[in-house]
Amino acid sequence: MPAKNHRRAFGLNILNANHPRVRQLKREGAVAEIHGNKFWNSSYLIMDYLKKHPLPKRARVLEIGCGWGLLGLYCAKRFDNRVHGIDADKNVLPYLDLHAEVNGLKMTREKKTFKQLTVSYLSSFDVIMGADICFWDQMADELFKLIKRSEKAGVRQVLIADPCRPPFSALASRCQDRLSKVEVLEKFLKRPVNASGEILIVNNK
Repeated sequence: MPAKNHRRAFGLNILNANHPRVRQLKREGAVAEIHGNKFWNSSYLIMDYLKKHPLPKRARVLEIGCGWGLLGLYCAKRFDNRVHGIDADKNVLPYLDLHAEVNGLKMTREKKTFKQLTVSYLSSFDVIMGADICFWDQMADELFKLIKRSEKAGVRQVLIADPCRPPFSALASRCQDRLSKVEVLEKFLKRPVNASGEILIVNNK
């Protein structure tokens, strides 16, 4: 695979927008509608955090707003987690399938919005994570309610990373004010890319 068409980070092959198979998916109609046109860097912040705070083997992980699914695939590769992704944009899911294929990993996925994730649905997972998913004002409220439902569902931990857009900062402040066992961790990376932001960590157990 030519290096100019992909990059390797955290043990994963990540295809660039100019990779022939990515371009083929676009020609076939898989055109993102909700900012899922590429891999966003905040996923790297959670990957780096998990290197020092590993998930239990075989944990059930839900990646919300999964886009290309690289965060979930990292968990599958590194910790042998059982991973599932949801995204409101069905057009990004073929890119998740493609990255699962090129990395030789398994990750299931489906089209769902944050509001559709009921307590019953969330009870199937141990950990929920998402990166660059709080970019509109209404998402702060939707994600806070999702986090509250996750507590009722018995989810152990929620991890959300962002470069500190105002909606995310509002979400983090609300969680700190109204929930227990909340940490907001500042992160800076120089490799594999320059990236900075915060990780909202909510521990329910």
